[in-house]
Amino acid sequence: MPLRLILCEKPSVAMSIAYCVGATEKISEGKRFYWQGDDYIVTNALGHLVGIGIPEDYGYKKWKLSDLPIIPDFKLFLLNGCGTQIGMLRKLFEREDVTEIINACDAGREGECIFRYIYNYLGSNKPVKRLWINSLTDDAIRDGMAKLLDPAEFDGMFAAGYARAKSDWIFGINLSRFYSLISNQRHKSGRVKNAVLNIIAEREAQIAAFEKKPYFKLILDNGAECTRTFDTREEAESVANSCIGKTATVCFALAEEKKENRPLLHSLTSLQREANDIFGLTAAVTLRAAQSLYEKKLITYPRTDSNFISEDMIGYVESVVKCLSSYDKGRTDKLLSQGLNFDKRVVNNAKITDHHAIIPTNIIGKLAETELNDTEKKIIGLVINRFLSALDKPYTYLEKRFEFEVEGELFRLTTRTPVELGWREYSRKGEDQQAAPAYFKNQTILVNAATIRDCETKPPAHFTEASLLAVMENIDRRIDDKELKTYVKDRGLGTPATRADIIESLISAKYIKRKKKQIYITDFGKNFIRILPDNLKSAELTAHWEQELADIEQGKCGEENFMSEIIKNVNDVIENDEVTAAETNADNTETEQPADVGKCPWCGNPVREGPKAFYCSDRENCDFFIYKHDKRIGRSYKAAEISELLANGKVTLRGCTSSKGNKYAAVFELDDTGEYVNLKFVEYVKSRKKRKTRSE
Repeated sequence: MPLRLILCEKPSVAMSIAYCVGATEKISEGKRFYWQGDDYIVTNALGHLVGIGIPEDYGYKKWKLSDLPIIPDFKLFLLNGCGTQIGMLRKLFEREDVTEIINACDAGREGECIFRYIYNYLGSNKPVKRLWINSLTDDAIRDGMAKLLDPAEFDGMFAAGYARAKSDWIFGINLSRFYSLISNQRHKSGRVKNAVLNIIAEREAQIAAFEKKPYFKLILDNGAECTRTFDTREEAESVANSCIGKTATVCFALAEEKKENRPLLHSLTSLQREANDIFGLTAAVTLRAAQSLYEKKLITYPRTDSNFISEDMIGYVESVVKCLSSYDKGRTDKLLSQGLNFDKRVVNNAKITDHHAIIPTNIIGKLAETELNDTEKKIIGLVINRFLSALDKPYTYLEKRFEFEVEGELFRLTTRTPVELGWREYSRKGEDQQAAPAYFKNQTILVNAATIRDCETKPPAHFTEASLLAVMENIDRRIDDKELKTYVKDRGLGTPATRADIIESLISAKYIKRKKKQIYITDFGKNFIRILPDNLKSAELTAHWEQELADIEQGKCGEENFMSEIIKNVNDVIENDEVTAAETNADNTETEQPADVGKCPWCGNPVREGPKAFYCSDRENCDFFIYKHDKRIGRSYKAAEISELLANGKVTLRGCTSSKGNKYAAVFELDDTGEYVNLKFVEYVKSRKKRKTRSE
């Protein structure tokens, strides 16, 4: 009997689709599994399984100027740790009873690339259909399966995604190696990294150049504030003295009922910003907690740039609100009794690309039964509060505005009095509880006193992760060209899923550093951004790329001109003789990535060092790898340490940093579960104190 194979991007999506198409039999193959039934096989990737490789894959193991620019004939390579998953997919793709493949990866450029990379890597030629859905409700899945699309409709989308991947590779790899070699320092250059670092550098320069200036405000005894400020206290005192004891006339009085709308549902970036503002959590920590909550099925997919749900999710959302009664019954009962607010701030199909907003799932009622750490509790609380707030009524208040004239000076007073709290009843913000004055036009009042308030101009604030994420998300606001702005308005700088990594990458490269919530640029970062040409660090570069990629996606042009432009820009930098040897310590020194560090404990093949991990060289058949950076110890593993670990099963690591900032040394051993590998703490090593000699 012929079968249709559905390939999804993630296991959770595969499970949802399998349920809807009747593929209910779970078939395991070692550590991997798929679903089968009702003429379907449903399986999944794990995000990207295949990519365009690293320089070493193309034979560029040594770092030397004479090799630059590296412009390879791009091929597809298996990513570290993905051997068994791709092995299972190969068997499924090659089954004789599988007659058609359905691409059910995420609806967007990246999803299109994930599927086609795998399909092309496996060398399949079986016919393909495209499932294009933006939510995982049963109705959406069934409707999408009934309306499968011709994959040729998405050729332009794949061409744009593939061109972006290759251009970022050429840009990042070549410039990282070039600036590292000419400065004898390790640099990380990338289109988005450069732009973000430049934004931070510009803010730091503005702060450094800022000169504080004092000024003075004048406030009447009823709270009305003078519309002008004063450069000297003497001037303010003179005006105050002229007003005290005089009559003020109400020259303007207006009372209006206004509404403050609810916040939008959370995207990943808005969730990261709120978590940073309220709890001081980094973007990376928030993403990890959200991912964990997603894997525990308490929230929907977190790596989304959308703040909306689709129309077909309304019934699902109603069920989620009912399930939240165990979390806050009074609040949910009130919402359900007044009716959920499904206006365009919540439901908007046009504002959804790959994924809808982050919301709780309909098993959120089991929250009390689920083991969560402190960070996860904070994040789930933010998601639930934002979800319920978005479905509530607006905050309604009475705003009264008055203007008073006294001795030729104009004073203004504005008050707000709540009428209906709506969503603000549960907000963390304090509510306005000002007494509502009862002035009317042409009324006169006596000025009994006036207060002078000392003020000073303030420099721009240092970035926090919340404010930096906001700039990245709304990068169009920093671009003057009206046409270019449109190409990044809904995309931003980086993607929601990569922005945390970009910030962490800049920190690990020592370009920037954190001090509590604030972000500062280092001298190393200042020196690097200073030597970068303007066209390599501007937000306009990303906007220009998006303009070109949009043309490719819409079939207006091929990728040839775009790629040629990228190559020319990179080549111009490498051949630019304006970067002097004195400034950069330039030479043509060869540097080489470390050789094999040991034998793989799973298969016996060599273990090698890559940019981010130590991995088994037999990537097709073995998933063994160890990430280089370990946040638990506050540093990265060295090749010699992993070599000792693989040889002896244990290693002593010095210079580790605890979560409280204390330095320590400890013995770690290989923690091998058979599915993943980590380093497990064994015992602390006592510090060796230097003994004093008698002469000392």
